[in-house]
Formats: sequence, C-alpha cells, structure tokens
Amino acid sequence: EKEYIKTLKYNVNVFIPDMRSIEDLDKDAHEQLQKDEEEVRNIARYLFETVLPKVTTAIRISSEHGLMIPLEGGSLTEFIHQYGINCRYLGRLAELAAEEEAKDIADEKVGVNLPRQRMPLCWLELLECEMVARAAKHVLNSYMIEEGVPSAKLLASFLSAVISTDEESASETELRMSKSNHSQGTLSEDDTNALVMMIDGDDDPADQRGRSEIWSDIEREVGRRFRYSLSLYGNTKSNESRGRALYLPLLRRICQRSGIRLVGKRYDLGGKCLIGGSGRLTASYPIAPTDIVDILPLVKHGASVANESFVPCSFSGGLGSLSLHVLLNDVKVIYDAAHTRLSQGVEVPIALEYLNETAALCQRVLETTVHPQIQKCLKLTATAYANSKDLDLALVAAEKCLTVSVALDGFDSSDAYNAHLAMSDIFFAQGKIVEGMKHYRAVLFLAEAMAGPSYSHAALYFNIGRQYVEAGRHEDALRFYEVATKKRNQDRVIDGVIARHYALALVRLERFKEAFDCEKNTFSLYSALYGEDHDRTKESAKYMKHFMTLAIQQGKLQQQKDKDTAKSSAADAIAKQLLAAEDARAAKKNKKANKRRTK
Repeated sequence: EKEYIKTLKYNVNVFIPDMRSIEDLDKDAHEQLQKDEEEVRNIARYLFETVLPKVTTAIRISSEHGLMIPLEGGSLTEFIHQYGINCRYLGRLAELAAEEEAKDIADEKVGVNLPRQRMPLCWLELLECEMVARAAKHVLNSYMIEEGVPSAKLLASFLSAVISTDEESASETELRMSKSNHSQGTLSEDDTNALVMMIDGDDDPADQRGRSEIWSDIEREVGRRFRYSLSLYGNTKSNESRGRALYLPLLRRICQRSGIRLVGKRYDLGGKCLIGGSGRLTASYPIAPTDIVDILPLVKHGASVANESFVPCSFSGGLGSLSLHVLLNDVKVIYDAAHTRLSQGVEVPIALEYLNETAALCQRVLETTVHPQIQKCLKLTATAYANSKDLDLALVAAEKCLTVSVALDGFDSSDAYNAHLAMSDIFFAQGKIVEGMKHYRAVLFLAEAMAGPSYSHAALYFNIGRQYVEAGRHEDALRFYEVATKKRNQDRVIDGVIARHYALALVRLERFKEAFDCEKNTFSLYSALYGEDHDRTKESAKYMKHFMTLAIQQGKLQQQKDKDTAKSSAADAIAKQLLAAEDARAAKKNKKANKRRTK
C-alpha cells in the first residue's frame, strides 16, 4: 500500500518555462526531474488517447445506459470535470465527435449492418458553442481593455456580430428600417443621454471592426486555447454548417460568461447584422446599445458548489453568493448516508429522515431555503417518495425543488429542466395528463432554447404521443408521433419503435394504407440493423402483412361502397327522370283539360 501511495505523488513544478537547467548542479535532481516529466507525459497520453475517447464513446451509447447528455455549458463543464478533464480539451472532444459523425454518414451510405447507436448531433454543437463562448469572453475583454472604458455600443456591436451570419448592406438596412414601425437606425436624444458610457470621436475601436474581423479574432482565440478549427461557426462556413449553429444558446452563454445583462425581448438571431460605427450614433442590429441593461464583474472563488466557479459580483450586501459551501461536516455525512441508502433501495424512511435533517441544518446556517444543497435534498426527496409510490408527497417535494432551482439559476437552467421533467413524470403517474403535459412542454421548450433543436430528440415527442394515446386523444397523439418520426434519434431501434407506434395510431384511425407505408419503413430499418432472419424483422413483416390485409379489405369495402353509391346515384337519377317525365305528362294533361274548359 505504501508503494502504491508513492506512485500517486507527482511533481507539479515540471515544464515551468524559462527554468535554468540543474544538470550541472545536481545530477540526481536532474534525473528525478526527467522522470517526473516523463510521468506527466504518460498521464497526458493516457488522458488524450484513452479517457477522451471513452467519454466520446459514453456519449454515443448514452441512451443505452441512461446517461443524460449535458444540456448547456454549465452542465457540460461539470460533466467533463467528473471525468477529470480540463476544459482545454474541449477541442479534442469536438474532433472526436466530428469523426464519429463522419462514421455515421459513411454507414448510412452503405445501408447494411448499421450500428444501433448514432452519435448525437447536439454533442458537437454544444462543444463548439462552449468554445466560442469562452473565446468570445477573452476577445471582448481585450476590446474593452483597448477601448479603456467599456461602452454599451461596443458590447452591442460585438454581440450583434457574434449572433449573425453576415453584415447588412446599406440598401438592406434602409429596407429594414422602412418596414419597422419606428426608426431603429439612429438613437434618439433621450436614448443617447441614457447611455452611461459613450464613444468619443471617430477613433473608437468599435467603429473599426466589422463582423468578419470579430469572428477572425474569435477563431484565432479558439485555435490558441483549444487547438481546434470551428466547423459550425465563423466567417466561411457552408449553409449546412450554419444551419447547426446555436445562436440563442451562444448568446445566453456569452452573457453568462461575461456578466452581460440584456433586455428580455425577441431578437433576430442567425440573420444579418449592422455594426454601429462610422462616427455616427447608429444603433447596431439586432442588439442595440439600449438593449444592454448592465455588465457585472465576475468573481472566481473555490467555495462555489455551482457548475462554475465564476459568479456575478453582488453589490447588495448579504451573502454575496448563494452558492457558497456550507462547511458543516454533519451535513455532508448525513446527506451521503441518505444518498447511499436510496441508491441501494434500502431503508427509504430512514433516508428521508436524513434528508429532512440535512435541509434543516442548512437552513439554520443560511436562514434561507435558496441554496444548491437544499435543492439537492428536495430533488432526492422527490425521487424517494416517487419510488415509494407516495406520489402526493413526491409532487410537493418536486414543486419545492422547481421553485428553488428557478430562484437559484433562473428558469433556463439544467436544474429547472430536470425539475420540470420530474413533475411531468409524477403527474403522468397520477393520471393527470393535462397537468403533466404543461411541464413536459416546458421541457421541450427549455431543451430547444438551451441546447438547440438537435437536443429535443424523438423520444421526447414520442413520450407525449403515448400520453395522448392513454388519454384517448388519438389525433393529438398522431401529430406528435409524426414529428417524432422526422426527428433524428440517437438509437436506431427507438426509430423503429416510434414508427411502429405511429403505424398503430394510424390503424386506430382506420388509415390502413398509411400504416402499411409506415411499417414498411420499420421493416427496412430492422433489415439494415439485424438482417431479415431476426425476430424483430420477422415481427415487422407480420405487421406489414396484417396492415396490408386491412388496407386491401378497406379498399374492397370502399370499392363496394363506391359501387353501391354509384348504383344508388344511378337509381336516384332514373327515379328523378321518371318523376320528371310523369310530371311533364301530368302538366300536359292539365293543360289540355284547361283548354277544353275554356272552349
């Protein structure tokens, strides 16, 4: 054991630049330094060649093992830190993700013996978004240092350039301004006076930079910090790559990393921008200087239990940061004991008592319930009650967890996302479909707002469709199944399951021909995955045969109905003709009778 402990000792002072060689002064120390450097090289190789590929593989098969892919930059940071990976390796993770996507494209072209799992597209998108946000923070910081005094115009111009794909021409700007209800091109006198920091003269650096130069600086910073070339963002990207760029999550993440607060409104993201400049007080677009509410300094400390150590500085007094550690040994011991019992599924009542005691101890110190440790206790409490089938108490704990999560990190946070998901599951378990659907729709909204449309995979829409089926609302279920079939899912087997349920929903509505076409897709998928001799493929063939039989019977019945309708129509037409002839004869007789009477 002592020998093993010795192997865990590492020299942290290796590879320090500009160090004088000690080879001539102390050969033994120099040899030890050489060994220490080689040891660090071996560790770095292990991380680069073993750990990073393992993380990529874990993401690829995450749906098979129930691993949740990080939702946004904060949870991504926490996720890779759990593997002992520094954020400087985001570039290497992105390279591995791109290689896996290329393999999937090659497999799709072959179309035979496809692997079950595909690389989720949201992983590469999330990695690049985080790298751009981190690099943009340093680029913006250099601009503010160069300017001397950070102005709202500089921030607005920078953000407008980052969340756009190109710059507007003069004619496009004039056309946009003419269509708007009020002028957005020139700041009014009131808006000008409202800005705290403004530019002086024509020598402002913000006037000299366009979108292309700003993105060149960001790409250079990404290459320097992460050794990676962006494939989804930047100046010269294809339309397909630009379509995967996440501008809303990127804007959100840059504001978080830089302490910028914006006015809450709808912004035109992913379009063309206007960079204010040329010595005029011209409002940038889509973010104007008046949209910058505040910029807060960020403080980095090691006492945070949040996803990141950088937190906005508070000037309101009090705690300063609600995410500071509660340095109580009793809290940690009791919480770990509760977590251990719940993970093993034993002594659940005792675990609940421990969780309540943990939350009570935290509140005695903090005098508030708004703290990540209390949020963890509430989350675990809701899970424990749900596993014990005590759904009412589980719902109460989940509601409190959602409230604390929103108070801590806002409604757009990973914890709020998980709390909404937990509440929807509890409502569904209680049979309250309408209430559960409200939270599930919130889950869909947060997934697409924080991680882009690739994150809201088919399974989310599929689960909503199943709930509508249980509620007997087959038309609504069909709409969600249809969306799910168009979404790219990570697990190809789930694609087949979704197509099967979609076909069954069509059968319930007596649309047998469409159900047959849908099941045909399932058969093709299972044939490519397993071959034609597999049980699932054979089962799909039986469903196809059954749906075809129903469609043929429906077609025959429809043909018979059409024939009967045609015969009935023909009989009605003949009857009408006979009645018309009879009426004509009667009218003729009446006319002759009237003539006789007249005579």
